[in-house]
Amino acid sequence: MLAISTATKKALIALGINDKRFYREIDADCSQSERILVQIDEMLTKAGATLKDVENFALVIGPGSFTGLRIGASIIKGFCAGQKQHRVVMIPTLDLMAYSVIKQFSPTQNFSCVMNAQGGKFYSATYTKRGKKTKDEHIETGVEVLKGKGAKYCLLEEGFLPNSLSFSCEDLLNYALKLEEQGELSSAKDITIKYIRKSSAEEKN
Repeated sequence: MLAISTATKKALIALGINDKRFYREIDADCSQSERILVQIDEMLTKAGATLKDVENFALVIGPGSFTGLRIGASIIKGFCAGQKQHRVVMIPTLDLMAYSVIKQFSPTQNFSCVMNAQGGKFYSATYTKRGKKTKDEHIETGVEVLKGKGAKYCLLEEGFLPNSLSFSCEDLLNYALKLEEQGELSSAKDITIKYIRKSSAEEKN
């Protein structure tokens, strides 16, 4: 399994192959795509494997950085091109956050995961204490976020709520493998990005 997240400020890469695991974090910048490919190549070399040895892929599909999400989707689609046997686990960003919340905080009640959507807006989704989504990703204002019931968690890098967390490369791979085991696999041609809102340029038009 090769899992990639380009939804947030740090790109995460996790490789599980030949009973070995390899993790990389990359700060987002304009050369993110090239750097991810270099890191993946180095990880495969250390594992004594090639891309053909990777059985399935996982991709964090958003919400998040518009540019980052497109980069991640393009990379995975490129890897799967002409390889019909490969399947993709599509992971919503807030679902991965919820998985990390349960791991790190062991919540005893329903909770929400929240991300900054810029312009005074926020992405939000609600989960049971066991991680079942009860309210899909949607846009809220800052006032709505603060008024909402239950515990709320944001990313540590954003830090706009008292409860914050970071999801790691290990979280990414473990959650991807869990979904793979549950049969949550799709064809690369079916990858759908969860943008939720329009980009700033689109909203101005």
